[in-house]
Amino acid sequence: MPAEAGRATMEAAHHDWGCAMSTIVLALDGSEGSDRTIPVALEFASRDAARIVVAHARTHALETGIEATLHARIDAIASSGAECSLAIRDSLMGDEARVIAEIAEKEEAGLIVIASRGRGPFTGALLGSTTQRLLPIAVCPVLVVPGGFTGRPVETAAQMAAEA
Repeated sequence: MPAEAGRATMEAAHHDWGCAMSTIVLALDGSEGSDRTIPVALEFASRDAARIVVAHARTHALETGIEATLHARIDAIASSGAECSLAIRDSLMGDEARVIAEIAEKEEAGLIVIASRGRGPFTGALLGSTTQRLLPIAVCPVLVVPGGFTGRPVETAAQMAAEA
């Protein structure tokens, strides 16, 4: 086995799956924190010519403000050239992770992109974390965008090699 074979890169993992991601589920809740995930999802969608499905678990009957924000995000994503749609499902508070996982399964997603609020393991466990609950039940890889993410572009192995 060559030394590079065990190196974890997006392209190696991507190649091992045998197909390009055709669908990316982007979990958004309308918050500024979840907006950090948008450029990351766009980078992957651009790389793989994938469509983006924005997933939202509606926990209140009236979320008109949040839904208006989500529609604005859809329009912004679509204006960047990515195919984009919105999947909103009703959910009980605390059941958002299951809803996101179900949307990913229904859409046959190759990747879920979700934000971490950066609460830390203790506070996240105490207060509950959609991201932490999603990880063990997701049907595909989950990319967690950390709270400190500043919007730097995602680099692929080929880009890193070209810069070296």
